[in-house]
Amino acid sequence: MGLSWSSAQPAEQALPDGGGRAPAQSPEEPVAASGPPREEERVEDLPWDGLEALRREVAALRDSPPWFVREVGELRVPPLLCSSEGDLRKPPWPNSLGPWDLVLLVSGSPDPTPPEVDAAPEVEVVASQADVAACGGSVSIFRALPSVGTWLLPRFRSCPVGQGAKPREVARKASSLENPRAYDAFFRVRIRFDNEWPRSPPDTVRFQCVIHHALLDDDGSLPMPFYRTLPKDESGQHSLLGVVSALRGFLLNPLKAWGIEEDDAPEKFRQQLKALQQTNEQRLRTIQRYSQQVKHPELFASPLRLREEWFAPSLWRAAQVGTPEAWRSILHEHLPGEIFSFEMFTSDFCNRFVEEIFNFYASGLPAKRPNSMNNYGIILNEIGLEPFIDELQRMLQPLGECLWPNPGSAWDGHHCFIVRYRENEDLGLDMHTDDSDVTFNVCLGLDFEGAGIQFCGVMGAADHRKHSYTYKHVRGTCVCHLGRKRHGADDIVSGERLNMILWNHSSTYRQSTEYNEPDYDKENGPPDQVCVSYTHDRDFGVFRDYPKRKEHFLGKGWCPPKDFEYDGFKPDTEKR
Repeated sequence: MGLSWSSAQPAEQALPDGGGRAPAQSPEEPVAASGPPREEERVEDLPWDGLEALRREVAALRDSPPWFVREVGELRVPPLLCSSEGDLRKPPWPNSLGPWDLVLLVSGSPDPTPPEVDAAPEVEVVASQADVAACGGSVSIFRALPSVGTWLLPRFRSCPVGQGAKPREVARKASSLENPRAYDAFFRVRIRFDNEWPRSPPDTVRFQCVIHHALLDDDGSLPMPFYRTLPKDESGQHSLLGVVSALRGFLLNPLKAWGIEEDDAPEKFRQQLKALQQTNEQRLRTIQRYSQQVKHPELFASPLRLREEWFAPSLWRAAQVGTPEAWRSILHEHLPGEIFSFEMFTSDFCNRFVEEIFNFYASGLPAKRPNSMNNYGIILNEIGLEPFIDELQRMLQPLGECLWPNPGSAWDGHHCFIVRYRENEDLGLDMHTDDSDVTFNVCLGLDFEGAGIQFCGVMGAADHRKHSYTYKHVRGTCVCHLGRKRHGADDIVSGERLNMILWNHSSTYRQSTEYNEPDYDKENGPPDQVCVSYTHDRDFGVFRDYPKRKEHFLGKGWCPPKDFEYDGFKPDTEKR
């Protein structure tokens, strides 16, 4: 396979590789990213001695990486932090106590051929009760395992010496849990260090790319056993090489890497692990096969460059200047502080992108749908366009931070997809909120009437289900809003409409109290008819008839929660 998600730059962008199994070679030269610089700062000349040692480790790995590591970046200070109490803050500068982020690529490919390629040296695991206590002191190490992996907790909660800590002692036998094609690619990983390194493991390790794995949580973070089994040298210290070697072991076979016999794992866990391996293998296969028949190779180029001629001149100028004033100058503010639009793509680029989408439809390759409400869309990250979306997100990041400083900051993930509306297919979209911190929605065409967006209130506000604005799509123009803003698409009257939706995610913001415990107010009155949802609302049938083939939603809604109902509320399950 050999798709390479590059991230050596501060933007943490992703670039595709040319193909073939991960070769034994040095990383490519860093590639200058387009657009203005991010707020991340390079770590330079800070006083802690351990930081200097870490910088030397990073330099050594960059100069002489094992074959399964590429594109080793620079240590950087993250632009936003979340405290253990859930408070968001920007890190101080200069930052002598951390944290510091390192982004690089790690492959889960089998050992390359020829066999004389040197593997990473094996490091003896030395665990003491003091080490275990220090390990247990890190809150991030105890992040919850996915439910399918909770059977592992008793094995690692106390982390006794010699248990789950010597992967080299696991029998070298064929395993049904090893799928050599499942992770035969390079994946972007962020390793976050604090000033306890190298006495303690990294603070967090997470994948910053699309990857399907049964033991990764929703934001791509590694589970607790990964940290507990990280190797140490004879002096009781971790090493960067040990961490990246453990990452490869996790991709190849996490149980073997953690010193657990396959037969000890519950059957449900083994089935789930293999199912997600197959899902990831299918994704890589689809991307590889489509790479041989793309219509516009420049959208999939390696390295990828955003081109000036793709974008509206006003957007390109704002991105080059990079100031808040430059960004605000291109905006049309439809609803103060909540709904904005701006010209994004040229007409020529819209044509080009639509041609590529229809070319994929014609390929007959499997398409993963965006969600249960969009039956004819395509997830762009699943067909090889993840590098393009990475660059686009990086370009738009300053705008997000300008408009919404916390949800618009420190984006490190995305879900990007096409929605399609036309007769005899999806006509419109029920009222909903997005699983997004900030949403960009750009119309690509074609010719159509109707299918505007109806906006209501923000989730949890007293006017959550009160109409606030009707937006009419314009080709090449993007509308942006918080994911918590309730909205829905009117039915299309004629023609066909394609839109590209970019959901931006910040793992830091999603740790915060602001995100996890938002205010929720009692509704200030009955909802406006246009704002009710047959999918979510308990009173939909009071105001509108259920659409055909949607009657099964009756009685399944949750909104409004029982403690926040407006005066006189009656659920539609009661006879009127």
